[in-house]
Amino acid sequence: MNTTTTATAPPTTTSDPAGAPTRATSTDSQIAAGAASTGSAPAAPAVPARRVAGVLAVRPLLILALGLVLLGANLSLMYANALVVIVDAMALAAVAVAMRAECRRLRDLFGPWRWTDLAWGALLMVILTVGFFVSNFAANLIVYGGAPPMTAGSAPSIPLWVGLIAFLIAPLTIALSEEAVYRGYAQPRLQRHLGRIGALVLVAVVFAVQHVGFSLSSGPDVAAKVLTTLFAGLILGGLWLWMRRLMRLVLAHWGLDLLFLGLPTLAIALL
Repeated sequence: MNTTTTATAPPTTTSDPAGAPTRATSTDSQIAAGAASTGSAPAAPAVPARRVAGVLAVRPLLILALGLVLLGANLSLMYANALVVIVDAMALAAVAVAMRAECRRLRDLFGPWRWTDLAWGALLMVILTVGFFVSNFAANLIVYGGAPPMTAGSAPSIPLWVGLIAFLIAPLTIALSEEAVYRGYAQPRLQRHLGRIGALVLVAVVFAVQHVGFSLSSGPDVAAKVLTTLFAGLILGGLWLWMRRLMRLVLAHWGLDLLFLGLPTLAIALL
């Protein structure tokens, strides 16, 4: 009978960008190795909460700034459906920098590709679509007491390039960026500080707050958007806790945004 001896790796220390060391224990290494063998994303190491907060702040602040700039320029907020790709790139860069501080790569969040992710992504998209409609109905019921009031006037005028980017590019970049920031990076790392439920709720709240910049036209619109995306964020966070494979959420999120953001924006641009 063959026997093997497993050596225990000594604790290692990596440097935090703010100067605080991040200690990676042998337990962390063993958990990460187990995750790699099962194909799921690597286990999150213990990192300073301020680093996670910095990554979480990127999207809400940039999207709010984008919305304010569009309003100041007297442009439709629908321009943000295309220009958000800039925010997506910057947010992914922030996650990449934070991951480098852990001696990891951005791609490690998504795990190895599996063709079964396509089937799971389709299933999760159905769940997300139902969840989105329920979330939207509940938010409108809370804010408006029913369906939102119909606004008089013609549809906003946007150029074709906005519609094309919003349809062809933005759904994918949004899905990659939001899932990397919120579910891939922040939620598992905040679990070490807040616990599973605390991390789920906090990430969903920040995810909802980031959508303020997309709906600055009126107070009720902001409230309805935030509530809708808060409920949706809780669903997405719960699905991540179930799946533990980020790529499946990315695929489902991409399909949802393609149908309910990209396609309507393109249709308006073609009018």
